[in-house]
Amino acid sequence: MGDFLPWLFILVAVAAMLGGLASLWLSLTLTLSGEATGAARAEITTDARLALLTEKEALLNEIREIAFEHDAGKLSDVDYEELNAKLRAEARHVLHELDAGAEGFREQAEALIAQKLGKAE
Repeated sequence: MGDFLPWLFILVAVAAMLGGLASLWLSLTLTLSGEATGAARAEITTDARLALLTEKEALLNEIREIAFEHDAGKLSDVDYEELNAKLRAEARHVLHELDAGAEGFREQAEALIAQKLGKAE
């Protein structure tokens, strides 16, 4: 089990990194090519955002799991600190990507709110 656990974390980290790179590649190619417009671009952006949200949840679950394993004595203090720092750094990166991608959604939401409030008055 001791030899399996580091490989499991490496495999999950590689999968998360590949997912992030795929989302980034999709976003960049669509932005630079200008092929998708209007609703299609919004749908793709939503898909990329959904992928980031899924990755965020996976990272948060991993952080909880290593904390549990550390508390159970299955993970040394040094290993826990190293894994925790790496996972939290990845989670911070995903959260920053989510925040950066939310600007368009915020503008749309504010416009819809202003429209609804204007009709209500």
